[in-house]
Amino acid sequence: MKKGIKYITMIFAVFTLANISCKDYLLEDNRTGSTEDVIYSTRSGLDGLVASSYSYLRGWYGKEAAFGLSEGGTDTWLTAYDNRQKVLIDYYGVTPEVASSSRETMNACFDEFWELFYSAVNVCNTGMKNVTAAPTSILSDADKDAYLGELKTLRAFYYWHLVETWGPVQINREPVSNVSTIAHRDSEEDVYAFMLEDVEDAITKLSLKTAKTGHINVWAAKALKARLLLYKASKFNNSRAYTDAAAVAEDVIAGSSTSFYANYADCWKGPNENGGVNKEVIWYVDYSDVLEYNIMPKRLKLDPNGNQLTWSQMMIRNAANAQGGNAAHLMFVGVWNSVPATSSILKRTDTEANKNITYKNVVYNVGTNYQAYSKGFTRYIPSGYLLDLFNTTTDQRYQASFRDVYYVAPQFTTAFTGGIAPPAGYASMRDTALYLTRNTATAKQIARAANRYVLFSRTSVNNAVVWPLYQDATGTLPTMATTTTGNDNNKGNRMYIALKKFDDLNGSIIRDLGDRDAFVFRLSEMYLIAAEGYMMSGQSAPAIQKLNALRTVRAITGKTNVLSAAEESQVNGKDIGVMLDERARELCGEQQRWFDLKRTGKLIERVQLYNGGAKANIQAFHVLRPIPQPQMDAITNRTDGTDPAGFWQNAGY
Repeated sequence: MKKGIKYITMIFAVFTLANISCKDYLLEDNRTGSTEDVIYSTRSGLDGLVASSYSYLRGWYGKEAAFGLSEGGTDTWLTAYDNRQKVLIDYYGVTPEVASSSRETMNACFDEFWELFYSAVNVCNTGMKNVTAAPTSILSDADKDAYLGELKTLRAFYYWHLVETWGPVQINREPVSNVSTIAHRDSEEDVYAFMLEDVEDAITKLSLKTAKTGHINVWAAKALKARLLLYKASKFNNSRAYTDAAAVAEDVIAGSSTSFYANYADCWKGPNENGGVNKEVIWYVDYSDVLEYNIMPKRLKLDPNGNQLTWSQMMIRNAANAQGGNAAHLMFVGVWNSVPATSSILKRTDTEANKNITYKNVVYNVGTNYQAYSKGFTRYIPSGYLLDLFNTTTDQRYQASFRDVYYVAPQFTTAFTGGIAPPAGYASMRDTALYLTRNTATAKQIARAANRYVLFSRTSVNNAVVWPLYQDATGTLPTMATTTTGNDNNKGNRMYIALKKFDDLNGSIIRDLGDRDAFVFRLSEMYLIAAEGYMMSGQSAPAIQKLNALRTVRAITGKTNVLSAAEESQVNGKDIGVMLDERARELCGEQQRWFDLKRTGKLIERVQLYNGGAKANIQAFHVLRPIPQPQMDAITNRTDGTDPAGFWQNAGY
């Protein structure tokens, strides 16, 4: 069983936070009083309050709705057939309105994330208030410092999500305690100053807290500081912040006791999915293998009839909110089990009974052989740009990150060599069932695949049994299915090269929700931050050294994987493209890409270059998301435009 904090939703937070009406969270009464005083007069009460401040992280990390806001609509991912956030990620008709649960294709969950993050901030503020007030008979000064350091880091982290999603947002330094219909939007510069102030104080208070447990320690706080400084630098063109970001990242590299695996794949393998034991992970969001422990906090907002609202299924995947878990493994996989030629032998083993596959009147129990393949809900397709970034001759990361081959269970390999006929048209099939090449298939590949396995080519080769993944050689648009039947399941928006970094391997069946921890800060990000900080502050030599150090540990054994002369020239010229390319290789799928493109001013340009589904729709105002309509409706000092005394909707919405 995985160890570490499980962030069980605590009743303490419910006592702290009052039920919220259809007005927005910023404006509501946070009823406190004798109940709070009693609860937080004990050590267990304070422990529970601090623990509950972590639980909101599971509303974002590893959840479907958040992938739409962090990876969707970028240069690295295209829209798959049944993605439920097409309007958001293809940038057509994005609206601040709250969509009904029956229209989840339209639901970007803006209102829910606004509530989630401000609720989290309020729990942190309540925690700081009560920890500070606790007598030393309950909390020693050292324990107070540790708790305050955790809470301040978390508050800054929640605000990072708020400011990067919506731009100027209101800073709440104290628990909300009064009903008000007045709200303000603090500038992004002020929010960054506030976050960095929090993190600076947290680092001091956490100086003795170095163990990695899932709670914030000093290295997690420093990793956040490095990221915040990089964002401050790129957003506000602040040269000093670039230098500082590199210095803090170097501090984390030197002191955090993290190290690289010789094989990049080991970072993602089942035994290392627990962030507490993973050598490369600095801080993570913990998911328990007891899925019921992973439930999210209850929503506080009420509907017009006074009933408590529930989170969208894109955030919880379970309407009863009875269990929770990480859904990342579902987001980047095609319908491998529906390819007509092999659907009789490649099946989702999503129940114990479905491990038994009847083929030609014989029952084969395939056990967990297909578990890694996940369910294939067709949400996100890798763009041609992303696939082309990898040099597969020198770099481990393509094969470690992507699945381009699907094997039949060993029982079928044995059957096919023992006289049982393989599927029709594939008489020579043995172990390989499906192979997807990121390049246009060659004559040699086509000949090898004939009668052996289903071959998918990057583009059409005018062969009836070789299926094109993309409409164009650049890979900006997949071939399009219009149904979920027959050969439409061979089309590129139904079947495609899968990201396998998040495979869920800890269980006996394929699950909707898994217990893989979500890695928030990894050692490699610190190398990338240091490299970008050096490059943008005019220090090309250490920038090249940092990138080459990362490239070298990701090299295939015996191969040289350092920057090319052209890439070194990019570093010398402060071309942010070289950094964005390297971040895509290393961090693809890890819920950072949209924010990276936005902060570097490259979101519009790169979507138009590499994302055929979104390029005609994206506009300049899409670099901010709309303030949710319930928040706007509750405001009495609403203004039509930017006004320090008012509260306004982001332009374009």
